[in-house]
Amino acid sequence: MNSRTSRNAKPGATFARTAAIAVIGTTLLSAITLDAVPARAQSATLPRADVVEQLDARYAEAQAAVGVTQQGGVMEVFTTSDGSTWTLVLTKPDGTSRVVAAGKTWIRR
Repeated sequence: MNSRTSRNAKPGATFARTAAIAVIGTTLLSAITLDAVPARAQSATLPRADVVEQLDARYAEAQAAVGVTQQGGVMEVFTTSDGSTWTLVLTKPDGTSRVVAAGKTWIRR
């Protein structure tokens, strides 16, 4: 961190940002690792369209972010419009999806 960043940072903002990055990084690393686990050891999977439909119908969540894993899977974050809840979904190359994590308070930047 340079002196300009530290002067302009709000008290506690650096810690909060570092903590948020650590949590997101750990969650994504876990999800990417789980992508390589055999199907029989994973939680139930559904077609992606079914997962997306359920997230919309039950929680009013829509896609907010997307990324591709090294194994060719797709990681998506679904959130409510106000960010009050979020769900992390992993979709494998075969089109099956599963919920990896869910929580409250998604902050958009």
